[in-house]
Amino acid sequence: MDSEYIQHIRYKLQKRLKRINTADFQSFYWSLIQVWGFLQENEVTKGILDDLERRFPAVEQEADKTLSGQPQVGQTESENDAICYWVTKKCVESGKPGIEIQIGHRLAHSSKHNDAVEAFRLAYVEPLFDYIDEQIDDKRMILMLLKKFKHRCEWFRRAELYSKFKDDTGQGEKVLARELYEYLHDQGLQLHVEPESASGRVDMITSQTGKDRLVADAKLFNPERGQDRGYLVKGFRQVYDYTKDFNESFGYLVIFKTCEQDLSIPTQHQDSSVPFVIHNNKTIFLLVIDIFDYPESASKRGKLKTYEITSAQFVESL
Repeated sequence: MDSEYIQHIRYKLQKRLKRINTADFQSFYWSLIQVWGFLQENEVTKGILDDLERRFPAVEQEADKTLSGQPQVGQTESENDAICYWVTKKCVESGKPGIEIQIGHRLAHSSKHNDAVEAFRLAYVEPLFDYIDEQIDDKRMILMLLKKFKHRCEWFRRAELYSKFKDDTGQGEKVLARELYEYLHDQGLQLHVEPESASGRVDMITSQTGKDRLVADAKLFNPERGQDRGYLVKGFRQVYDYTKDFNESFGYLVIFKTCEQDLSIPTQHQDSSVPFVIHNNKTIFLLVIDIFDYPESASKRGKLKTYEITSAQFVESL
């Protein structure tokens, strides 16, 4: 999933929101059911919503109060996003067309059904869509930064980074990972390096006390040093476990290729410039950065030996 794919998802969200915004009181409930179905069928949006539910399980009680005739509003923006999620979910799953209109009447203090629908939409549906859109946009920005970092390493700092790796191969992974941390810090991301989690140590995670955290791990690919297919599969498993430990929907495995052998990661979305694997509503991006300092130009290298790791091999490790 690259930034273009994420932008495509945002476009689909906008179309669904437009459908809800143009629905009258007679068709609103059925439009809401259809849009909720889309959110649950799309792996990215479902992962975002599942994460919101896990972080605010107690807010379900506030949604029950809302459905019983006492509309609730969160004391914080995050809590309000969770209330919007639970209220929308419960309205859809209630099987009672018109329940959202009843809630809207109490919000709008109007006897007109269309006014009630508009009040419900403004109070619960639009804030939920705003939350999903912001979450998706954040992931799009992170991917753009990571792709820019990849280009920076491969185009301008290849020889320098490879030299740093060769100077201390025992600590080469940490040396290169720190280059990534420094770059992301310079781009404005607040980082906590190597915090403890139930699964061990994750290389980097942003602002552990905030609502949005970036889970990432850096690994080397160099089969001659034992950092081969199995090593990367193990790294994938670590990132996946970290996303569960920190209740995050997205994780990033950054792979520094320090050898001549080629690395291929075919995925379902062949149009994506950044491969990704989705499992159990967790999306793990796999960014390969080639810093090997080739002694010959590309035209003289001949055919390279290629190592391939498929999505199935990554998932099998789970």
